[in-house]
Amino acid sequence: MRLICKRVIIRDLSFKDFDDYYEYAVRDTIGPMAGWKPIPNEEVGRRVFSSMILQKDVFAIELIENHKMIGTISIYNYGIRKYKYVKQLGFSLNDQYWNKGIMTEVVLNVIDYIFHKTDCEVIEVGHHSDNFASKRVIEKCGFLYDGRLCKYKELYDGRIIDADFYSMTKEDYERKVKYEQGIKTKIWF
Repeated sequence: MRLICKRVIIRDLSFKDFDDYYEYAVRDTIGPMAGWKPIPNEEVGRRVFSSMILQKDVFAIELIENHKMIGTISIYNYGIRKYKYVKQLGFSLNDQYWNKGIMTEVVLNVIDYIFHKTDCEVIEVGHHSDNFASKRVIEKCGFLYDGRLCKYKELYDGRIIDADFYSMTKEDYERKVKYEQGIKTKIWF
C-alpha cells in the first residue's frame, strides 16, 4: 500500500525505518498506551521491528517534508467480530508529533482506502479505556462506540485493563462522505 496524504505518506515498512522506529519505541509514553512494553534495547527492537515487517499488515507513517518515519498504522484482517469482511485498525505515533492532527489524517485516509480498495464491510478500532488521545482520534474519524470490554487483557506489567471498541460500516462511511460533499457544494439562496 502507498497512500500520499496532505502531510504524510502511508507505505510499507522498510528496514531503513528502524532508527526512526527505535527512537520512539523505547519511550514509556508510547508503548504502554497501546499495551506494549517499551523496547528495552536495540537487539530486542530489531527483532520486534523485523516481525512487524514480516506481518505485512503494519505500515509506516512517513512525513513528506523530511521522509522521517514517525509512526505506524496496522490493518489487521480480523477483529473482535467473527465475520470475514472485517478489518481492525491499530496505530502508534512518535509523541513529538502528537496533537497536530496527523493521526486523524492518517486514519481518515486509511478508512477511505479500505472501503474503496478491499472487500471490507466493517472496520473496528479500539483503545485502552484510559487512552484518551486514541479515543479522540477515533471519535474525530467518525467511528461509532460499540462498548467496553471490562478486564479486556493483562498487560506486560500485570495491570488488567478495560478496552473501548468502535466500528464503522461501509454504508455509514458512504453516508458520511455523501453528507460532507453535500455541505461543501451547498448553494444557499
